[in-house]
Order: sequence, then structure tokens, then C-alpha cells
Amino acid sequence: MIIMSKRFRAYALTCCLLACAYLPVAAQTGERAGTILDNAVNKIKSYPAVEVIFTLTMENKAESVRESYPGKAYMKGNMYRVEMMDVVNYFDGQVIYTYMPEVEEVNIKNPEEEQEEFLDPTILLDIHNQKFTRALVEEKGGKARVELTPRTPHKQIKTIGVWINTATNTVEQVTSFGKDGNDIIIAITSLKAPGETPDDAFFRFNAGDHPGVEVIDLR
Repeated sequence: MIIMSKRFRAYALTCCLLACAYLPVAAQTGERAGTILDNAVNKIKSYPAVEVIFTLTMENKAESVRESYPGKAYMKGNMYRVEMMDVVNYFDGQVIYTYMPEVEEVNIKNPEEEQEEFLDPTILLDIHNQKFTRALVEEKGGKARVELTPRTPHKQIKTIGVWINTATNTVEQVTSFGKDGNDIIIAITSLKAPGETPDDAFFRFNAGDHPGVEVIDLR
């Protein structure tokens, strides 16, 4: 059953970031699937920074549950910022800041080793990564679906589906199919370079801008 706890919010945010990270990781592959992924990845990598506007849907068909939430994400180099479900996650390349305005609290922690491996956006540049098997499931009408399967079993994720517009080389949807029946569907409304490239401070929580917020350092 889908429960909107802090833990599940973190899981959803993780899936969102995995969606950003897994696509370029899959670029090292052959045949048609590789060409499709390479074209989409090269378009993303041509931007000095990336702004993604999306809708995240959490679905469990067995439980007849379907909940959707709008979100926005930014990436620059190995930094990211994700705004979704009343939580802002920052990663400045060194530590993760999870800011929860509702409770006036921010948690600061180092990326756990396993999480850092999956979430670190420097994966975008690792074209030799062989962590996934890839398969072109379908291609027709200017659309393609590629399926990614972790070579080493993941705790929560069974497969990742990536839907790409092959005419514009644009990623339109990424779906994480969960082992527990909870699927995370990320429908991308816009993926582009932001109007202005954000400076590094944009990816770091500044306590001075949020007086009264409790800072909990978990490092």
C-alpha cells in the first residue's frame, strides 16, 4: 500500500533522481536502442544545466491507488535540486539537504554509499557503465520504449521503462516498476536548459535564508 510517509517521499524523490541518472547510464549499448538513447543523452548533455518539469504518479494497481504530484528538478554537473511534494532536496556535490517547510526542518547527510552510486549525476558522463541490460521493446510512430534492467538486483526496482520521442530526441516518460507493486511514473512536461544557468549556491540549502528552521545534521 502507498503511504505518504517521509520515508516514501524520500523513495519517490529517489526514483525521480534515478530517472535522471539511469537514462544516460544506459547510453552504452548497441544496435537501435543505443542510437535512440545516445541521441537523447547527447541532447541533454549539450545543456550547461537542465530544468525538468514533470508530474510524478505513484500507482499500485493491486491496491487501486493512483496519486499524482507536480515537480521540478534542476541538474548542473554533479549537483541537483528537486522540488516535489512540499520537500526540496539539494545536493551540492558533497552533502544532501532535505528541506521540509511544513515542519520547518532540514536534514543534512552524506550520501550513503549505495545511494551515491545511483544518485550521483556524474553517472551522466560514464558511458562505459555496464550496470544495466537494455532492450528496445517497441518503436513506432516516432516513439520508442526502452527497458532497463539492473544487472545487480535493486532493493526496490525491478525494471525502468524509458519512453522517447525519436523525432525530437526528447525523453517523455520514465517509469520505475517496483518489486512491491508500487510503480513510479514520471511524465516529463518540459526538459530544457533554464533561462539562466543557476550558480552553485542554488544547489545548497542556506540556513540564513530560512530563519527559525531546525537544522538536523545526520552526518
